[in-house]
Amino acid sequence: GCPMSGTAVIDWLSFTFDGYSDGKVDSLVRTWLREWMQSGMVGESGNGLYGFTNSVSFSTMADDLIRGEFVPVAVMAWGGERQRGRVYVSINGTGCSMIKDWGCVQRILETMKARITRVDVAVDALDGEFTVEQAQEWYETKGFNAGGRTPTYKVEGDWLTATGACRTFYVGRRENGKYARLYEKGRQLGNRESNWNRFEVELHNVDREIPHDICTNPSAYFVGCYPCCEGLVDVGAERIKTLRAEHDISLRKLKSYMRIAYGKLIHVLRFVHKDDELQLLKDLTV
Repeated sequence: GCPMSGTAVIDWLSFTFDGYSDGKVDSLVRTWLREWMQSGMVGESGNGLYGFTNSVSFSTMADDLIRGEFVPVAVMAWGGERQRGRVYVSINGTGCSMIKDWGCVQRILETMKARITRVDVAVDALDGEFTVEQAQEWYETKGFNAGGRTPTYKVEGDWLTATGACRTFYVGRRENGKYARLYEKGRQLGNRESNWNRFEVELHNVDREIPHDICTNPSAYFVGCYPCCEGLVDVGAERIKTLRAEHDISLRKLKSYMRIAYGKLIHVLRFVHKDDELQLLKDLTV
């Protein structure tokens, strides 16, 4: 069930949508999953998740994966006053690999005006077309610099002695909304001779809006993630624009308006409050 090298696949998808206060939302999501994976779904109720009061874990019978056993493919959560009708759905790697029609997924997300909160896009090098050592070289030659500072990196696994155990090269931090993993997938699955490597980028909607068409066009978005991705997939790059720069610009404008309009007043207040900046802030904001 490995995809061919040279195309990106979606390996995780989480999204939220609004406007559901009734208790039938779990059967709606079950219907979607059944349609997307063309497979029967079993739902098991849980005690809530991530601040939602209700949750359901979905599993399916997957012949080609684990014969005769139910395999977890997705979770969903909803309910609770603070959530205001928001519903959360997350499909894991197994579930994503079983989706037959990503166009159908995209249409539902568009119809529901869903927000993608996390998506992982992955490219496989089944015969060692790229390696974890290469990831190190890309890092050193700024292949992971996407318009900003050099991101942080860390390594995991057996880099010092050749035991054949899986090695992973991580770039970036999950909290910043973009996190890359290059690892020896075949070795992770237990084949110490394997040359199968995987390059996975985990995207979160931190300072960025993840477009719905990533569902049907993951390769283009994968290529747009980092300069080093460009030679790995033969498509044009689509970049997910970050919103942070726009936030910074509007904050700068507000500061300059404030300086013009209230600069003198703040100067006088600071004199009155002497060193108590906190009291000054309270006076201005309460």
